[in-house]
Amino acid sequence: MDEIKKVYILKGIGVPEYYLGGDFMEIKDPSLNAKGIHSALSASTYIKNSLEKFGKSLTETGELKQYKTPMLEQYHPEMDNSPFLDDTMATLYRSIIGSLNWIVTLGRFDVLYATNTMARFAITPREGHLMAAKRILGYLKKYPDGKLCINPTKLDLASLQAKFKTFTNWKEFYPDAREELPKDRPSPMGQKVQITIFVDADHAHCEVTRRSITGIIVFVNGTPVHWFSKMQNTVETSTYGSELVAARIATDFALEYRYNIRMLGYEVDGPTIILGDNNAVILNTTIPSSQLKKKHNAIAYLHVREMIACEAIQCIHIPSTMNLADGATKPLGGIIHHRLIQPVMFGDGTPSLFNGSAMEEKTED
Repeated sequence: MDEIKKVYILKGIGVPEYYLGGDFMEIKDPSLNAKGIHSALSASTYIKNSLEKFGKSLTETGELKQYKTPMLEQYHPEMDNSPFLDDTMATLYRSIIGSLNWIVTLGRFDVLYATNTMARFAITPREGHLMAAKRILGYLKKYPDGKLCINPTKLDLASLQAKFKTFTNWKEFYPDAREELPKDRPSPMGQKVQITIFVDADHAHCEVTRRSITGIIVFVNGTPVHWFSKMQNTVETSTYGSELVAARIATDFALEYRYNIRMLGYEVDGPTIILGDNNAVILNTTIPSSQLKKKHNAIAYLHVREMIACEAIQCIHIPSTMNLADGATKPLGGIIHHRLIQPVMFGDGTPSLFNGSAMEEKTED
């Protein structure tokens, strides 16, 4: 920066603290520093400003009620029959959704599902939808200090991979399978980079269309970098089908990040590990001799298997109670929600799956 200042006039140069609503935090906790964590990203300031602005518009006192979860566990906004909002309140609703979307972008993926769900009703919101949006704000008021630690330490996948049986006879089924590598990528330097993806689907969640919800959280080493929650484009007749569609989307994210990491001048550390809680999908896509039972899922099925064959990805089964992506597919109860979110957003960033006892829990597909 000193060299640049010889040529250009620079203002406000120093340790970054705040940019586009996001806080840059310097971590001084010795226990976190020992793990290589020295900085974090937060939306605390933006959340505080948003709560002050919307609190005055939504309540007489300006104070929003606090909640332990961002959405009621059994709430389905598509079934809400309350009166439509007038033009003034509908505009306020859209303003709230816009702010919540930016808060999600800044890293608060604990309100990802709730925000994306309520955004579907921004054109003609109802009074019940506004109450649901107020609840998200109330949750953020109770927990404003969530942060994403920039954690360069790789997740400890050894115990998971030890339980996974590797198959080597993929050439028999996919003789030409290979991962496309960018021809113009720079020579890799530095340490290899690990990519890990949590994936989940909630089958037929929408009670009007019966479409499923896909949820995905992408980690680069120990840092979450991408969070995704979206209603699927097709109506799947089985849990297997919806989970397979989610696995195909996760595979596409894996290929995207493998490309990005390589173009940044780093080497990817082995296959991308995709962690899902549907045992049928994991077994059906990872055992070469298994056959597809649902023919209409053939494209997703073959795409995932081919990427496994060329060692671009590796699918591993985990308990649904430890699947971080679960909160991106449906509203969760307080205990489950905080068990998944607290270690990542209010701890050192390591998902609860890697606390040593996760694999001892009962599997729930």
